[in-house]
Amino acid sequence: MAVKLRDVAEATGLSTAAVSMALNGKPGVSEETRATVLAAADQLGYRPNQSGRALRLARTGSIGIYTPRSLHDYSLYYGEITKGVVTGLADSGYSPVMLPSISDSGELREFPPVDGYILVEPHSDDLGVAAILDSGLATVSIDPPPPETPQPWGVVESDTAKSTAASLELMRERGSERPGVLIVETVSQWTSAVLERYREWCAEQHIDPIVLHVDLSEGNDKLRDNLAEIIAGSGGECDGLFICGDSVAVRIAGVLRTLGHAIGESIKLVSGVDSTIMEYHTPPITSVDMNPVRFGEQAAEMMRTLLEAGDRPATPLGTVLEAPLVVRAT
Repeated sequence: MAVKLRDVAEATGLSTAAVSMALNGKPGVSEETRATVLAAADQLGYRPNQSGRALRLARTGSIGIYTPRSLHDYSLYYGEITKGVVTGLADSGYSPVMLPSISDSGELREFPPVDGYILVEPHSDDLGVAAILDSGLATVSIDPPPPETPQPWGVVESDTAKSTAASLELMRERGSERPGVLIVETVSQWTSAVLERYREWCAEQHIDPIVLHVDLSEGNDKLRDNLAEIIAGSGGECDGLFICGDSVAVRIAGVLRTLGHAIGESIKLVSGVDSTIMEYHTPPITSVDMNPVRFGEQAAEMMRTLLEAGDRPATPLGTVLEAPLVVRAT
């Protein structure tokens, strides 16, 4: 197994930052510490990863884009973010590079050299996320990373609490007495923020929350059984759904029809992510406009600012984008 920077840090009792400075001849550590680190690295057989070395020696002209391994499940949303990154990097001298998933290995050696990373919706079960955030390279995260990982250099996020509350209030205004939330994963901070605000809202309204976690890889028969249970089961009586995930609401609407529901009438629906699919569905589905292209543009612009400054900021940069509710028939 390849020796990592953190292995040298553990062997010497130093931080990874101190070890990195010692190995790369940078100020901030004593000569005695530098000698100790070099000796430990030699004894352990440590070899620096090429991505970090490229940044120290010369610019590569590349910015790595790292997406969750669920890319193919939500290709429209992530594709729009990538489009925004490309636009934001235009005329900057930097080119975006789509990176392979290292969710199981966390090995940065599998990446080509880059000058910085843009993390797209980092997931807590992805070992690549922690490795990237621990790399020392400029990193901008679209949505906050898991709390247990190192902080990025900057974060671009939406006002999830505001958009979630607006969605729930709209369903109540349209007659829903007990709206629930349907989620497709539990590893993103976006989903965590939605659930946190939903539970707060339920407490404010004095109603019991209903959360349905579905596995989209299962067939519609299983999905129909799950939906039937929360809508008409003994612990159910859910008459509205805020649906997390790109394009998921269309599939849910279809399954609900097989249960005899009129979408927007007997049950209200709001999609947590808008797209043209929601706009042209019959009936058109009310959605949160996450504006993924703007997400990508803002992340690219933040990356340009960070690389121009050259040093990691004392506190991460932050941008919060509005995510307005697009009210439609459902």
